[in-house]
Amino acid sequence: MSSGNVVADRLERIAVGGFDIFKISKEAFSIYQDPGLSLTKDLDMALLSLIAMEEGPEFEMTEKEFQDLLAEIRQM
Repeated sequence: MSSGNVVADRLERIAVGGFDIFKISKEAFSIYQDPGLSLTKDLDMALLSLIAMEEGPEFEMTEKEFQDLLAEIRQM
């Protein structure tokens, strides 16, 4: 399984109970720090954008944007 699929699966599991920006951001940070994953530059940037959602409304994604990003992550 590619790193992109692993990352997207982990993020999807967190969002199952509902779209919660703080939970998603926290899981993205956990993934970002996981030494067992080899992140590409694109995955790195995608995770940083999710981590940043906690920093304020100007960084938040809508649920649709999040789902679109997950689809992109699967291709990385």
